[in-house]
Amino acid sequence: MKIQLKFKIINICALSLIVAACTSKEQRDLEAAQVAVEKSDFKLAIDYLDKVILRSPGEDSSIKASREAARISFFELKDFKKAVEYNKQLILSSKDPEERKLAQKQIADIYFNQLNDYSMAIIEINKLLVMLSDQNEVAKYRMDVARAYYYQNNFDQAENEVDEFLRQTKDENQKFELTMLKGNIALAQKNILRAIEIYKGVLASYPIRAQKENLSLTLAVCYEEAKDYRNAIQTLEGIKRNHPMPEYIDVRIKRLQDRLKNAPGAHGMRK
Repeated sequence: MKIQLKFKIINICALSLIVAACTSKEQRDLEAAQVAVEKSDFKLAIDYLDKVILRSPGEDSSIKASREAARISFFELKDFKKAVEYNKQLILSSKDPEERKLAQKQIADIYFNQLNDYSMAIIEINKLLVMLSDQNEVAKYRMDVARAYYYQNNFDQAENEVDEFLRQTKDENQKFELTMLKGNIALAQKNILRAIEIYKGVLASYPIRAQKENLSLTLAVCYEEAKDYRNAIQTLEGIKRNHPMPEYIDVRIKRLQDRLKNAPGAHGMRK
């Protein structure tokens, strides 16, 4: 019995030493990564962090390493694809739902804003939407979905997203942005007359915000595209006084007046 007990004690001690050695090695790698960061040797830091992640998946040390590797990849190395990978590791390993949600936000934002991979952005945003409870955040990401379809030239789907959201939202800022996007969709589809009607509606409903966005200038361009030079000139005359570069507006008006005079069947501007 004494011999068996002795062997048990030896085995427990040996196991404790192995665990301590592993823990110590992971801690050393984390500390070495921190030293590398302090020296701005970010690639070396990633090498140390990768060792921890591979050695102890799902453990606290691995989660800590994934968190730091995601930060370094995004902010220091600008390696956005690697940042996506490390954030995916966090989603799989972290026990904190807020951290998992933050990692999913980072992935969605990287695909949308950094990689301009709008197909993947739509997929990742849709994953994120089921994790969100804040309605302002939901609105922000739903608008990103509509914009992602727009940037892919999938105008029909983009407009479907806009229309569905417009039916649901009561927020005036969101309505402004969505209606502007709807006008931009019409313009991208070369449906100039429809774009004009949408932009005119925006100007009537949101005059202050529309002025900040220089919407009247866009509307004048639409009128010019439609060869409606009189309305283009009238629109530019309306903004010239408050424009920071009135001489630029004068040049455009003069050009439009010349085009009006030279238009087929024209006899100069009506007084």
